[in-house]
Amino acid sequence: MTTIVNYDEVNAELMALHAGVLAPECHGFMCGYFCTSNTVAVEVWQDYLLAGIDDDADLGACFVILSQLADQVCEEILSDELSFALFLPDDESPISERSSALAEWSAGFVSGLGIGGLGEKPKLIDECDEFIKDVVSISRMETSLEEDEDAEGALFEIIEYIRVGVIMLHQELHHPDDDGEIPEVLH
Repeated sequence: MTTIVNYDEVNAELMALHAGVLAPECHGFMCGYFCTSNTVAVEVWQDYLLAGIDDDADLGACFVILSQLADQVCEEILSDELSFALFLPDDESPISERSSALAEWSAGFVSGLGIGGLGEKPKLIDECDEFIKDVVSISRMETSLEEDEDAEGALFEIIEYIRVGVIMLHQELHHPDDDGEIPEVLH
């Protein structure tokens, strides 16, 4: 198992670099890219997430933590224990902050799917098509939710839906070979 990456550390590194993305979008992008390509290539996430940052000295710590996050994405999505979780603020954070982060995660995921070549893949099953449409809608959702049990329950259900949908989409795009082997994962 790789090092578990801390949400706040990733945000701090990205903010220090003025990267223009935060942890949820970064994680979402890596997940979307991995779903389509079965890899989280350094060159791709570096070009997308750290675009416009020229000073290599400033990238050191951020590069390390994002590399660890990429490894974590691969391991969690492929895990038989369904350990995959969206990279969002903890449950103690205000619901508006968590719903905003979910919208950012979803936007990153959709970008990762596109850059990963989803449009070049064969037609997906209806459930996967519907899932992708739903994630696009979630990326545009209203994020100023009131703090109440109904909103908490709805947010939890959306997060669970996405969590399971990501695993389903990856499995759909990367069927086991005829001999039951999953194609090699590169990262």
